[in-house]
Amino acid sequence: MTTRTLARRRSFATPDLDRAIEAAETQAIIMWRGQPVRFDAIPERIARIDDRDARDRLHGAYIEALEALNPLYEQRLSAWTEGGDVATAVAKRGPDPRALAVELERFSLHAETPYYAALRRYLALIDIEQGDATQADLWHVIRGNAWAHWFGDREVRRAMQAATRASIDAGDLDGWRAAEHQLAGAPVGEDPTVARAISAAYGTLVGSPEWLADELGVDTGDVAQFVDFASFVRLWRLRRLAALLTYELRLYSSDDPSVQRAYYSGIVGHLTGVAVPEAGYLAAVGPPFASAQDLRSAILGAMLIEVLERRHGLHWWHAAESMLLVERLAGAANIDDALAELGYDALDWRPVLRQIRTRLIGEMSGYGGPNITTRAGTRKV
Repeated sequence: MTTRTLARRRSFATPDLDRAIEAAETQAIIMWRGQPVRFDAIPERIARIDDRDARDRLHGAYIEALEALNPLYEQRLSAWTEGGDVATAVAKRGPDPRALAVELERFSLHAETPYYAALRRYLALIDIEQGDATQADLWHVIRGNAWAHWFGDREVRRAMQAATRASIDAGDLDGWRAAEHQLAGAPVGEDPTVARAISAAYGTLVGSPEWLADELGVDTGDVAQFVDFASFVRLWRLRRLAALLTYELRLYSSDDPSVQRAYYSGIVGHLTGVAVPEAGYLAAVGPPFASAQDLRSAILGAMLIEVLERRHGLHWWHAAESMLLVERLAGAANIDDALAELGYDALDWRPVLRQIRTRLIGEMSGYGGPNITTRAGTRKV
């Protein structure tokens, strides 16, 4: 094997398989109530269904579609692992995903109690106990339709102008998620991880009490409730990424699909607190350890927010000096240069945890949340 061949193999590039997978996903159609629905649009369609039985039926059809696509995903996985240990190869080209996984164990430990308290509260609002919840139920909760009236197109466009963000297509997203997507914008920067961190930082404005009140005009009472909700979603995303990182370390160390499937549903299900189907064990992962890159971007984005708020106040997006810092960060050649610009020498997950915990209602109240009333009665969760 030549050096060039080895280098090409360890780049994990699989263009032919990627095209085949993209074509298969594009052509995959699920018939739902007499109408064809694109495969990639199914999670969003599930999220919009209020009736749980209907959600479960469409989720079941989605799982069947995943199983039909798994042979192609399995071919790509074989191509990725053909050259040897994947984690070692990734570590030779950049930060070691194994070291990040070890560091984030502390984050997961500190975030566990507030996460499960918030999860119970939001599942209770749709009359579901935590131990009985599925991935489809969580998708429905995260849609956050109760706050959609605050995120009209005109209001969001005006608020984005205040943050000097250009509008981009939000696709199938609506409500607060469309606003978040538009605030994040297209990643721009020299280094892709840093560029996504800047986007992530702007995306968190949708959960900022000051931005919501000043730029969108959200009522005071609704601000506190929505900020709690947005913080819960942010924490869920981080825990899911941390779960995927842990899962990938197991995935590439085994060649037994049954073991890989068990790892996926067990690890991701445990950290997110809902039942996750085994069928998604390969569809959930992108290029090797993309989860690690996404986590670094999210953590760096939170560090950027902390610096901006410390230097320029809670309305930092109005300060011209903030834009200058963001521009310097976008010009950073790598994540180490970006950290130096912010005054850090390493990634630090504590800022993101502080931002989340100070905005969760359950955390601020000193207990797991307010009283929740369901058909089963009223209880503290």
